[in-house]
Amino acid sequence: MLKKLDDKNFEGFIEESFYSVVGFYFPSVKNENKMLGIIEEFSKIHANVACGTMDITGQEVPEEYGIGKDESPIIVVFKQGNAIKAVADLSVKNIESAITPPGKNITLQ
Repeated sequence: MLKKLDDKNFEGFIEESFYSVVGFYFPSVKNENKMLGIIEEFSKIHANVACGTMDITGQEVPEEYGIGKDESPIIVVFKQGNAIKAVADLSVKNIESAITPPGKNITLQ
């Protein structure tokens, strides 16, 4: 299940899990629904990875990562609370590759 994030719960969310994946989006931007579907699918396959979404409207956190309307939708992978990879080419495989390089077994903690 995807968690809806905002400035108040974001920090705790990304620090709570070893890996977390957050989809940042601006409402009604092109590919918003595609991103939401991909992150939902990823969360079902990899239930041990915390997955959330954030509407960037009026939020300060996306600005800290340089994410604005023009950069959304984008998925950011965090490891122990630190951003490790941004995924702009939206697919489940690309999220998996951001966590574990291709060719390696994906054993997510």
